[in-house]
Amino acid sequence: MTRSQFATAVMAPEKWVENAARLLNRKFRYTREESVWLGLVRELNLEVGLPLSRAAEVADEALGSVREEGDVVVGQSEGSSAAIVIDMSRFRSSHGAALSAALTLGGARRRGRRRVQARRKTAALDKASRYGVDLDLLREGLKLTVAERMQRADENAQFVRAMRTRK
Repeated sequence: MTRSQFATAVMAPEKWVENAARLLNRKFRYTREESVWLGLVRELNLEVGLPLSRAAEVADEALGSVREEGDVVVGQSEGSSAAIVIDMSRFRSSHGAALSAALTLGGARRRGRRRVQARRKTAALDKASRYGVDLDLLREGLKLTVAERMQRADENAQFVRAMRTRK
C-alpha cells in the first residue's frame, strides 16, 4: 500500500501520518495492521483528547485484548470510576470501509492538475504537425514575454486592418 493509501485508510492527512511517525519514533511499513493501529491511535488522540504517546499505549492495549468484536474497556482508573470504552466492531467497520476506499480509489487526490503522459503529449504534437501547425513558430512565440506577445498581436492586427482597407 502506498503512503497516500495508508493515510486514507487511517483517515488522516499524509502530513499527520508523517508527524505521528516522528513523534512516536516509529517507521511505518504501510501495512494493513499498522493502518488499524494508527487509525485507532488517531481516534483516541482526536476524539478522546489523549496525547499521542498515551493514545498509542491505549491502542496497543485495546488491539492486544482477546476480544476482536464488541466493546473493549481500556485505560481503566484505579477505583474503576473512569474508563475508555471502544466499540471495536464499529471501529473495525469504519476502518475497513476507509481501507477499501483507499485501495480501490488509490488514496487521497493530490492537488493541482494531473500530469499529461509523455506519450499522449508527443502524439498530440505529432498530430498537430501533420495537420500543418508550425510548432517552431509556436515555440519561438512562447519564448517571448507577455508584453512582447501583446505588441506582436497588435502589429498583426494593424497589418490585417491595413490589408482590408486596400481592396
